[in-house]
Amino acid sequence: MSPELRALHGLLTCRGLDLPAGGVASGGIASGGVEEALDAVWQRHPFALAAALTEHVHGALPLLDAFDAVDAPEEADGVRTGRLTAALGLFTPNALFSLAAPTVRATRPVAEDGGRVVLHGRYRYATEDADLSVVGVALDGEARLALVRHDAPGVRLHGAGRATGWGWADLDGVALAPTALSRPVDWSPTGRPAAVLDGYAWAFVRRAPAWPARVVADLRRVLATTGEGVEALSTSQELAHELSRLEIEISLAATAARFGPGFKAGQPGGQAALAVLLSCVDLARRAARLAEDLATELGLPNTPVDAADWPADAVQALFGGRRVVEGELARRMGLIPAEAAS
Repeated sequence: MSPELRALHGLLTCRGLDLPAGGVASGGIASGGVEEALDAVWQRHPFALAAALTEHVHGALPLLDAFDAVDAPEEADGVRTGRLTAALGLFTPNALFSLAAPTVRATRPVAEDGGRVVLHGRYRYATEDADLSVVGVALDGEARLALVRHDAPGVRLHGAGRATGWGWADLDGVALAPTALSRPVDWSPTGRPAAVLDGYAWAFVRRAPAWPARVVADLRRVLATTGEGVEALSTSQELAHELSRLEIEISLAATAARFGPGFKAGQPGGQAALAVLLSCVDLARRAARLAEDLATELGLPNTPVDAADWPADAVQALFGGRRVVEGELARRMGLIPAEAAS
């Protein structure tokens, strides 16, 4: 079993969920590889859960390579086995909207204390039930990664805007053992973290457009049953134009996403992955906003917003939202000077 399938197996088992098409051990769909298993997860489970598992498998798991294997902490083993759910705390807005400028700083206040480090700052994460996050930190002028447990002393989880209780973490004196920090990482376009980000982005965009497409389809059905005959809201040219424009953009984004890394011959650390990601992140946000606006303004019954698994908060938290993705794309395009983003 591959490391990715092992982690996905553990994540589903810990949630009491059935494995896709008979599971890994029995040679079901998962035996064809982690991508087939994730496809089944996206088809069978809510958006927020599917996105969380994809982030763990394609985002958090490969970043563990930056940690020393010999001294890997217990948390790393939990991530590898899927016993602990890991989110990425890398996509936190800062003045530059750049991943190369960590929003968490680390210090070594007591040199004799086994080299322990203390963290201060904040980060954003997208998985509501995450046990820990992979966080970017600045230590002694270098960028590193840290594994931060959400139940650790000094960690305060909170919401922002309409989100309640989760989505953001404030760190106030969180003490970590040296093994909880990675080796220095290189956030340049040729560095390992950039390649991991691109791989995660392609895995996400290949599946994510299906959700806003379903939202638009659901809205069309609700509009068709609100009013009768020529008075049905679905006959409004204004609403039809608004939905059709969104549908066309979703279709174009899905087509680009299907090319994967071959789109415009994109290389790891290049612009193609983030350009398509920006489109998908923005379309998901717009679809969520449109559904909420129409439900409120038109008094629509039984809209997608009423669903128990409506993922509005997660949609805007994934990858830190469109502004963070825009900032990282701008950095790769050379619009943000390298010295300013480091």
